[in-house]
Amino acid sequence: MDKPQWMLARKEHFGSVYQCDCGCFHLQLGPINLQFTRESYCELVDLINTSAANFELDRHVNGSDDSDC
Repeated sequence: MDKPQWMLARKEHFGSVYQCDCGCFHLQLGPINLQFTRESYCELVDLINTSAANFELDRHVNGSDDSDC
């Protein structure tokens, strides 16, 4: 695994997102490390943002209060 060059986000006891010295982006969750190109990382971010927006919309429409998230 390449050395982290730029830590984008870190949540202790959960995971991290960082860019390594070769320019790839890594999503590390426990023992799992997914590696992305810049383009595929941007696609992942778009996917997660869309899912979060849909989740919030569903909570608003259905009156759900899922305070675990």
